[in-house]
Amino acid sequence: MTALSDKSSDRRLVSRAKIAELAGVGAPAVTNWQNRHPDFPQEQRVGHKRLFRLADIVRWLDARSVPKSARREGEHVGITYGDRVRALSGQYEGVPAADRAAGFAVSSPSAEQSRSRSRQVLAELLKPQMVETWGAPSLTAYLPLPMCLIFLRWGAHKDWVALEDRVGAHPAVTPKGFLSEVGERTDRLLKTCGAAPAMRFALQGLEPLLAADVPQLMTSVAGLDRDAFRDLLDAYAEVVRMDSRSAFTPRTVVALLRELVAPAGVSGRLHDPYPRGGELLSAMVAASGDGSVLRVTAGKPDEATLRLTAMNLMLHGVTPRVGAHDIAPWPEPAERRQERVDLVLANPPFNAESGRVVAGGWRYGSPPPSNANFAWIQHILSTLGPGGRAAVIMADNAAVSDQPRERAIRQALVEDGVVDGILALPPHLFTGTAVSACIWFLSAPSQRAEVHFINARELGELVTRTRRELSPDDVRLLGQIHRSLRDGNPVPDEARALGRSVAVEEIEQRGYSLSPVDYVSLGAYEAATPEQVKSARRKLDDSLDLAGSLDAEAWRLWERAAPGRSPEPDAGGRRNVLLQDLCKVQPGPSPSLLNPGMYSEDGTVRVVLPKHLRNRRIHGSEDTRISARDAQQLQRFLLREGDILCTRTGTVGPVALVGEEGAGSLYSGNLLRLYDFEPDVDPRFVLAYLSLPGAQAWIKDRAAMSTVHSIKTSAMRQLPVSLPPYEEQQRVGELLRALDDQIAAHQQAAAAADAARGELSTLLVDTAALPTTHQSDAGLIPPIDHTTAEEAENE
Repeated sequence: MTALSDKSSDRRLVSRAKIAELAGVGAPAVTNWQNRHPDFPQEQRVGHKRLFRLADIVRWLDARSVPKSARREGEHVGITYGDRVRALSGQYEGVPAADRAAGFAVSSPSAEQSRSRSRQVLAELLKPQMVETWGAPSLTAYLPLPMCLIFLRWGAHKDWVALEDRVGAHPAVTPKGFLSEVGERTDRLLKTCGAAPAMRFALQGLEPLLAADVPQLMTSVAGLDRDAFRDLLDAYAEVVRMDSRSAFTPRTVVALLRELVAPAGVSGRLHDPYPRGGELLSAMVAASGDGSVLRVTAGKPDEATLRLTAMNLMLHGVTPRVGAHDIAPWPEPAERRQERVDLVLANPPFNAESGRVVAGGWRYGSPPPSNANFAWIQHILSTLGPGGRAAVIMADNAAVSDQPRERAIRQALVEDGVVDGILALPPHLFTGTAVSACIWFLSAPSQRAEVHFINARELGELVTRTRRELSPDDVRLLGQIHRSLRDGNPVPDEARALGRSVAVEEIEQRGYSLSPVDYVSLGAYEAATPEQVKSARRKLDDSLDLAGSLDAEAWRLWERAAPGRSPEPDAGGRRNVLLQDLCKVQPGPSPSLLNPGMYSEDGTVRVVLPKHLRNRRIHGSEDTRISARDAQQLQRFLLREGDILCTRTGTVGPVALVGEEGAGSLYSGNLLRLYDFEPDVDPRFVLAYLSLPGAQAWIKDRAAMSTVHSIKTSAMRQLPVSLPPYEEQQRVGELLRALDDQIAAHQQAAAAADAARGELSTLLVDTAALPTTHQSDAGLIPPIDHTTAEEAENE
């Protein structure tokens, strides 16, 4: 941090108006800073004036970065409002003159910290009390308000500043008048790119209460980053339950396409014929960041999402032309045809009917009326200019369908050299459908002799029971493979099993299948070496030794607990109590506090999910982590050794005891935590009791009373428990713990034996006829028919 230049400046006093002038913000912003942040410098009374020490203000503003939309010409990334005040007040010490014009760069909050702060602010804005305060009948009706404000904050700086001035003026604007002005400003901007205005009408439906605080709302929105708009898109998709035709492209797929298509940015003219929420186009624009994108156009799936597309793109700095054609853009009259572009990105609906029968005008053949997959492919190819390229997300069956028309179109596409490559995505990436998909990379016709294929089916990790995400490492690896194959460079050794280039002749042999799984076998392997087999044997021996020692301990405890060898429990000493009498019961954090979007490979705090509860232990939670900063707001959800976790939604019932390794972890909202047990209660006994068939049946019966199977916290507290004396609890808990240890050790030994067998079999069995990572399997395996008789053409 840079000090002011002399001691006199430490005593210099300034007014709010002067602070606003020096920082380059509206006067309401300074008032909001003071009202919202307890650490804002204290004011000093000088006569009737209220002033602030300039040195204190500069130090406080050092922590507030100037957003890109508010940066002036010559100001660099990372400049703070404190730097700006120094530059304008001429107060520097030891700062080179060359740096003063643009502001002296001091350390700014990291991107991770900024994201974390933004998520916290947004969580507050989406709380039920905010929805109620602003007079919305539902979250769906309320969401247009924060969407419009984020849009103005990042996409229309002049309008945002004017709105700040309006809020700070006297007399103060009423909440109803504020809503009207927000809607009018948003609609005016939407008109400039061709989107039908509707935001003023949407906001007029809100009836804010007297408690609605306009300045506080503006201050909160000022703390949101650009990515908060995507957060709101996800919230919108969740509350309106979008189907697969309208659901937004998952973040993980957007990140992958950005890595595959624009690792260093894009330039020229961009187009998306089915933009959903504009997430693909905005990602490409953000990747460029230097004004090299000349023009952005988008199709018209429906008016509501078209407005979201326009807002999403404008807050990333471009004014698109949207609504260029109808939902099914083929074939269009000459006067309405899409202009030629340099890059097309699209995620059209999977396997949808075209909506009308179209004959003629198709370069590669007429697609069947029952499926528009190849109508989209051909339309996209028709929009590419010289040197143009496209990346299109398609349902799997487009690559393998044996429907005569579709197979003929695939053949024509390959023979015309327009298919650069296909990447098979993992299943369960997309909301609303379990159908897996591929990314098709297309370009203008050429004499292409090869098509590159990447099989990413096994990558990614399930973050919920039904949804998978790719990790940042997965994305980087796939980008590296894609570029290596595209440029004709060797694929890294660790990735050779995932991708290869295939000659057109081999594709012909396979009946023009374009499925990567037909060309890149994830079962391909190298034969194990003798050293690898020895290593596997050592691991097996170690596992068996551990299992043997635990067998002995379990047998010893079992003998002591056998009938006739230990005192019979005193039935009179048992107490019939409720679970709430034994411990506290706490549900996990809500999605607004903890959600999969916060998971980070670089995170340091583990998050336990229902899938991690296996055999009364926690397994695999090291794969889901969040940052320590994100965890700060979740301190009350940190686990301690001896706590018990219970699954409360979905497949209710599984329980687990938190051991030493699980202490300090968080747990998701799908789980209940039992903690702070009474001194005369052994958690190991409670774990055993909860595992009993009767207790499990009780829990599942209560969960079945809700539409989505879920056990309420209040119901769980009422679970009846037959509690023996403490000594008996200890005896039972110790024995069953030993048996759980024994089970875990034998499972580990079984896994080690299976791995050793696999290594040994590749050494002993002749694998010459099988594909490896170094050879083609062309000619060894016949073309695969992926369709059934019911999928044959029905015209």
